[in-house]
Amino acid sequence: MILVTIRPGPVLHVWRDGQEVAQVTLTIPAALTLLADLAQAVRGRA
Repeated sequence: MILVTIRPGPVLHVWRDGQEVAQVTLTIPAALTLLADLAQAVRGRA
């Protein structure tokens, strides 16, 4: 299973089977864009 979290910083963390496999430091605009894209996908507009 793959899990993605965003923690303060903001830092994107990618987890695979309970092990962290990637960390990406985001800018504030990048984090907000990611949030907007995810919201659109959840609404079914993506």
